[in-house]
Amino acid sequence: MNAIQTAISDVQGIVGLAAKHLDTGPEIRHNADTVFFTASTLKVPLLVELYRQVDQGLIDLNRRIELTDALRVPGSGVFKELASGLQPTLHDLALLMIIISDNTATDFLYNLVGRDNLNNTMQELGLTQTHIPMTCRELLFSIAGLDTTNPSHTYQLASERLKQQQFVLDADSFSEERSDVSSPDDMCRLLALIYRGDILSPSSREAVLDILKRQQLNTVIPAALPTGTEVAHKTGSYHSVRCDVGIVFSPTGPYTVAIMAKGLTGDRSSIDAGLAVVSRAVYDVFAG
Repeated sequence: MNAIQTAISDVQGIVGLAAKHLDTGPEIRHNADTVFFTASTLKVPLLVELYRQVDQGLIDLNRRIELTDALRVPGSGVFKELASGLQPTLHDLALLMIIISDNTATDFLYNLVGRDNLNNTMQELGLTQTHIPMTCRELLFSIAGLDTTNPSHTYQLASERLKQQQFVLDADSFSEERSDVSSPDDMCRLLALIYRGDILSPSSREAVLDILKRQQLNTVIPAALPTGTEVAHKTGSYHSVRCDVGIVFSPTGPYTVAIMAKGLTGDRSSIDAGLAVVSRAVYDVFAG
């Protein structure tokens, strides 16, 4: 445990950590019930709500949608760069939402499942510190000091301000009362519910885990683990915020881990490297 505390103390910011071995039960906690900004880890609850509605027969993942200029969202992803008229399936959107954190895909799915449905489900699951009131567009426009309801505040304007890091630090996006937030405890609880099949059908459980295992952004939880370690996870970041939440399939069995941080200083690569050391310290406790 000393190695975990040392690793956390080396990170310049506030770090929250929750981890639980799903077979044997031991837990590791540090600021585990503290509220943190989710950044793109909000996409895990959204993925769960999507597949919950698939199980209810409300959504067909084979349905195709058409990419239009109105759907484009700044920030991470590739859809915003592609020509209008592309017709991906909803499953394609779910995949890209997770594995490359595509914001355009995310917001289409967010609006499809419904803000109230998403948040009500999280509360019904007992995730009382998880609130996701903002789409990616709303979050990023807010960071840039823009209003999504103002026609003159365009995608292009938001993209340029974000590229130039023209951030409004007193915006709703940086308010824990108005932005997308959760806690390490909540995230680990949700991941455990997914793994144990408590909230989704067997086929949807397998689909969700498969998507999370295909993650391509691997600089935190998996980065310092032994080569070949299987991890199902989702990252998230924006100004001074970094998160990664997932399930690690260790030699002694799977464990959930949620690393969430805020108020960070330093460059992105050094922050990620520090948080990867935290992840490895957890692995060493659980996997010996």
